Amino acid sequence: MTAPSFSVTQIDDQRCAFVADGPVFGDDGRTFTEAAQAATAPAAEAVLEVEGVCEVSLAPDRMTVVRSADGPSWPELLPRIQYALATVVGAGPPDATAGDAPAMDDDSMFDLVTDIFQSQINPIVAQHGGAIDLIDVQDATVVVRMSGGCQGCGMANVTLRQGIEAALRRAIPTMSGVRDVTDHSAGTNPYFANSGK
Repeated sequence: MTAPSFSVTQIDDQRCAFVADGPVFGDDGRTFTEAAQAATAPAAEAVLEVEGVCEVSLAPDRMTVVRSADGPSWPELLPRIQYALATVVGAGPPDATAGDAPAMDDDSMFDLVTDIFQSQINPIVAQHGGAIDLIDVQDATVVVRMSGGCQGCGMANVTLRQGIEAALRRAIPTMSGVRDVTDHSAGTNPYFANSGK
């Protein structure tokens, strides 16, 4: 599946539209103001995780983003929003057979996650100077540590939840979750500065 491209149009000082080259959001007329509300709309959920975004409205081929009046400017927000969109749009739907998947033991899951990190995840995060290390699998929970541009990055949670966890859940529906053990305060060269949200 080819990832869609977006044109970006600033509507006014508070609103910006991201228009896709086809229907990618699957929603019509829904508006969200908190990431927790948008659990069924991964793109909106990811964008609402960006500090300074206070509202997202979806149409099938369009996302309108509203920034906080006292938040970062559009030149600061746009790369973060585009990064958030890239982590979820074009990733494809969850595996339809997820409910039928057999449980995996931790050792088998560790091996599969290692392959996914090497072939899918680390090549992508390496483009931003980062890396994700698999530390362990404990009771079907994948334990990771971020390094390089991911350590201390202001978008680390979006990468973790919308990128890594979503990709792993498509391949391993029986996974319990992902736990990040990174000391983000020790990051020296984050891809996006963390403003302490």
